[in-house]
Amino acid sequence: MFCDQCSMSAINGCGAKGQEIGTCGKDANLAKLQDIMIYGLKGLSAYRTHADQLGANTKVVDDVLAETLYFTLTNSNFNFDEHIAQLMKIGTAGIEMMNILSDAHTGHLGVPTPVTVPQNKAEGKAILVSGHNLDMLQKLLEATKDKGINIYTHSEMLPAHGYPELRKYAHLKGNIGKAWFDQTTLFEKWNGTIIVNTNCIVPPKKSSTYVERLYTYSIVGIEEGKKIINDDFTDVIAQTLALPDVTGFESDETLQTGHHYKTILSLAPQVLEAVAAGKIRQFFVIAGCDAPGKGGEYYREFAKNLPEDCVIITSSCGKFRFNDIDFGTIADTGIPRYLDLGQCNDSVGGIHIALAVSQALNTPVNDLPISIVLSWMEQKAVLVLLALFSIGIQNIYLGPKPPQFVNDDIFAFLQEHFNLHLTGDVESDMENLLIKKTA
Repeated sequence: MFCDQCSMSAINGCGAKGQEIGTCGKDANLAKLQDIMIYGLKGLSAYRTHADQLGANTKVVDDVLAETLYFTLTNSNFNFDEHIAQLMKIGTAGIEMMNILSDAHTGHLGVPTPVTVPQNKAEGKAILVSGHNLDMLQKLLEATKDKGINIYTHSEMLPAHGYPELRKYAHLKGNIGKAWFDQTTLFEKWNGTIIVNTNCIVPPKKSSTYVERLYTYSIVGIEEGKKIINDDFTDVIAQTLALPDVTGFESDETLQTGHHYKTILSLAPQVLEAVAAGKIRQFFVIAGCDAPGKGGEYYREFAKNLPEDCVIITSSCGKFRFNDIDFGTIADTGIPRYLDLGQCNDSVGGIHIALAVSQALNTPVNDLPISIVLSWMEQKAVLVLLALFSIGIQNIYLGPKPPQFVNDDIFAFLQEHFNLHLTGDVESDMENLLIKKTA
């Protein structure tokens, strides 16, 4: 996007540095704030599309999308405080959108319940589905029913196993692989067909052999890829049946999912009783979008070293850093120490749980025994962070590195107003966050 009055990119501030004013009158701080707006809108648009596919009314969110794009128009607004207010409006719309999508999912597919999912175990003629689109998965399950084809999930499709209307299909068998970025290795090993139905596709290498077995859906696309049009799965079904049985996946591992907030809130009396009795010391929301690299190991180490009287609440693909660990239950309660709320859009569940505990204990949200440690990667994470800010959540730890579109001035503002922290080393962060037990 280019400024009407110069040849520099308006979204990047016309080359201005710090508080210097560029030729179009926009300083770098305002340009960076508009970057955040655009990234937040990308996440909002993704969730809006999923809800629209399920027939939900998204008018209230559509208005914020349009208004914010207008707000970023060249020579529209040079007021810092109004930029912050618009970001909070996006965050509020994010909560509304995630609620709309959550209700659409549970209305069509039922409320998820806890389930143990076979991991990295596959057999027979099989299709591997990666992405977030549960509506497409349901249509695929119906189209492949009684055809001798098994369906497996990958990455953010794992939570599908918790939904009653999806779990009822006996040929929805299990989960394969971890977070989205293992695709190039995993898909080479997988000798069945593959469907990627939302963002988070890794472009295949030129040497990749799986492209001829890879199908994309909706907005997803690659060079030389095959496209599923109008929910017609005829070609992928025919190719799946023509291929040999899947081999090379014989693990006895399992994963847990299905702890949707509507299910967790039904257990609220037990949870509150455990908190009052001192059996649950603290809740840790360890969630977010993962990225390749050793920096993400911070989240595994953090989760693994939490005391046994702490509960981990998670969502998104960041959980694949630690969801293979058996965290057990809170002593004498049967309450799981690990709760998987679902996909990234299900992050709103953590907000519902926090607000419910706040009301029950008559305690402000920021004074609750709840700490938030987020991994940062892409546009949906921006929207989730804005959603948390919009309801006044403070003291969030964010890592493994700061987002590139937040400069020193903006980060200082977020530190001042929201007490935002960057993650450091696990031992120090845990020392700062962990509530000390009283004698």
